[in-house]
Amino acid sequence: MLFNSYVFVLAFFPTTLALWYGLNRFSRFQTAKVMLVIASLFFYGYFMPSYLPIIIGSIIVNYGFGRLLCHWQRGQGGKKLTLFFALACNLAVILYYKYWNFIAENINYFGKLNLTIRNIVLPLGISFFTFQQLSYVVDCYRGDAPDYRFLDYALFVCYFPQLIAGPIVTHDELVPQFENLEARPFNYEYFSKGFHAFTLGMAKKVIIADTFGNAVKWGYQSIDSLNSATALLVILAYTFQIYFDFSG
Repeated sequence: MLFNSYVFVLAFFPTTLALWYGLNRFSRFQTAKVMLVIASLFFYGYFMPSYLPIIIGSIIVNYGFGRLLCHWQRGQGGKKLTLFFALACNLAVILYYKYWNFIAENINYFGKLNLTIRNIVLPLGISFFTFQQLSYVVDCYRGDAPDYRFLDYALFVCYFPQLIAGPIVTHDELVPQFENLEARPFNYEYFSKGFHAFTLGMAKKVIIADTFGNAVKWGYQSIDSLNSATALLVILAYTFQIYFDFSG
């Protein structure tokens, strides 16, 4: 689901906001957080439900590694080996989904082998939620991370506003905000600031970035007819497209 899509702006986002404030008003705080986890997973799996097991499995496995490292007793051996295994598991997932075909093609070419080239669709945001969790696991190894409840940890990883495009945030930045009881009731001042930021970001994405994107699309479709001046304009258009995409 894209942030600038009709289904997000007109359906998903208003519904999630209404449920968040409604559940916080008439139910327990934990229920609202459960809803937010479910909504975030729905947001992630909207286009490709088959990749939900990847992020759910990643959350479960890394939470397990984190708890193990948080409860490690002083004097017990193998803590560094456990951290290494956690890092290896996470990096292996990224290596497979992002680089398997590249590695296989080169091995086949130089080694005269016949490794299978797979039709792999890269899961959305896999680098973001993997490295975000690795930062937590490393902090657990260092003794710098609390032993969070699973619900708080799951929400830290899959929280939809930063799930597919970042930014990568650390647990100590995000989890305390979920625990902030002052965020439970509806606050007009906070809502107006959020609505202003959302509107400004949407304008940057839809009006500015996508407009430059049309110029970039034309440039790539007309490469043979570009001269030095138009090629430079396409390069600049792509630069501004990427900048305002991320800025938005």
